[in-house]
Amino acid sequence: MELSLCPARQSDRDWAAALVRANMREAYERHGLSWQPEAFQADWAAGENHLLWCEGARVGYLRLHDGEDIGYLQDLQIVAGRRGAGLGAWALEAVKARVRERRLEALRLKVFADSPALRLYRRHGFVTLLHALPLIGMECRLAAG
Repeated sequence: MELSLCPARQSDRDWAAALVRANMREAYERHGLSWQPEAFQADWAAGENHLLWCEGARVGYLRLHDGEDIGYLQDLQIVAGRRGAGLGAWALEAVKARVRERRLEALRLKVFADSPALRLYRRHGFVTLLHALPLIGMECRLAAG
């Protein structure tokens, strides 16, 4: 399986927004939240956006943001029909490698406390830093390398 993570283009924004909205719809409804397209556009403009490709097809989207000594993973979304095949794990390890290359100390993220992705993050070294229900803040400390 040939995987790559490539910078997203402005023309990918609508595809990425649709993916995030579709993937997060149930969680947003469960927690009484609503999709805010303006917030997505602002986050897109402020973040570092990447698409995950698998054998020539777009299969995921992620957004990063660097803080002073910390990297922040603000989105990691996989196309529904492609979940469970290791794509998210591959993307997460690729992000951790990029954060290490930038000599940042850790990678942080927030995830819904009832999200199935919580197991993925724990398997990849993330520990809970804070509970701000419905979200959990997590961090993975990264060795310089």
